[in-house]
Amino acid sequence: MQKSSPSSTSSLHRLDGLGHRTAQERVVETLRHAILGGVLAPGTPLILADLSESLGVSRTPIREALRDLAAEGLVDFDSYRSAIVHVPTLEEAIELYEMRIALDPIAVRKAVARITDEELDKAEAIHRAMLETNDDGRWVELNREFHRILLDASRSPRLTRVITRLRNSAALQVAKSLQAEPAQIQHANHEHAQILDAFRRRDAEAAAELTVRHLQTTLDIIKRYEAARSRSENRSTAES
Repeated sequence: MQKSSPSSTSSLHRLDGLGHRTAQERVVETLRHAILGGVLAPGTPLILADLSESLGVSRTPIREALRDLAAEGLVDFDSYRSAIVHVPTLEEAIELYEMRIALDPIAVRKAVARITDEELDKAEAIHRAMLETNDDGRWVELNREFHRILLDASRSPRLTRVITRLRNSAALQVAKSLQAEPAQIQHANHEHAQILDAFRRRDAEAAAELTVRHLQTTLDIIKRYEAARSRSENRSTAES
C-alpha cells in the first residue's frame, strides 16, 4: 500500500487554464483527495495565497471550494475566517458512528427491497475499483460512493440527506482508520463484498447486520488508535 506523507500545499498539482466553475470543482476534488489521502494532514492551514500559487487558479474558486469542503466536514474556519483541515476527534467519531449504526440499517432495509440491478452493477464496479487502487485518498472517496449508491436506493430523501451528512463527516475518520491499521483496507473490501452479496440476494436483515458490523469495525479501530496515542502521550509526559 502506497502511503502519502503529510506535507504543505506546495505538493498539490496545478490546475491552470480552467474556467471558473470547472476550476472550483477541480479544486474541491484536488483538496478533498489530498485531505483524505493524508497529503494535507489534519490541522494544516489552508492559506488562499499559497493554494492559488500551488494550484495555478485564482482565489475566488478556492474560497468557494473551501466552503464546499467545510460543508462536508473536511475543513474548519476560525473566527477570522482562516481555513484549516479538520482535526477529527474520538468524541466526534463515537457520536458519528453511533448515529450511523442507528440510521444506516433503516436505509439498508428499505434499499434492499428497492435497489435496481443497474444500481447494484454500479456498486459492483466501484467495489472492483476499490480492490485495484493503491491510493488511500482514492479508496476513501470510492468508499463514500459505494455506500451512497446502496443507501440512496432506499428512496427516502429525508433519511438519505441525514445519512449523507454523517457519511461525509465520517470520511476523515475512515481515513484515520486506514492510517492506523493499513490492513483495514483488505478487511473492508471483504466486508463490502459481503454487503453487496446480501443486497443481490435481497436479504435485508443480513445486509443490515453486515452494515452495522462494518461501521463498528471502523469505530473500534479509531478507539484503539486513540487509546494507544493517549498512552504514548502519558508516557512521554511522565518521562519529561
